[in-house]
Amino acid sequence: MSRAEVPAGRTEPTVERRTVATVIVGGTEETRLLLRGLIRLHQHRVLAEKSTADELDPADPTDPAQVLILVADGQGDEWPHELATARTHQPDLLPLLIVTERTPDLIARARRMGVKAVLNRPFAIRDLVSSVEAVARGEDILDRVPGPTRPRTGQT
Repeated sequence: MSRAEVPAGRTEPTVERRTVATVIVGGTEETRLLLRGLIRLHQHRVLAEKSTADELDPADPTDPAQVLILVADGQGDEWPHELATARTHQPDLLPLLIVTERTPDLIARARRMGVKAVLNRPFAIRDLVSSVEAVARGEDILDRVPGPTRPRTGQT
């Protein structure tokens, strides 16, 4: 078969990925907008985005969220309270924490509170997506997610 006869486009089989339902809490409106766009761009869903966990509605039992993306924007140490509050509204959420600085103390505290992953800002988009997918599978990846210290191309 000549090259001209081969169908255009993707010819290798695509890998079947499970769609992950997420909830985004915290950060600025712009940060939540960016995260929502990145999550949706990678064929996952955002069921809610709220500035605080107090605004979360109880989970829909027919369509529950799996992953809580909790943005700790560095303004105080509110993320433990936000995590606890989110769990009162939606107890089955698996948390992924986004922070401005990954420290050993923060990782230890996050581990004690059941956080599955901590992403350091700035992060590569592929790290966000792979972390959401791993957390949805129930994986604890606190020690595997990188935390770059300088922005590189493709980071947010």
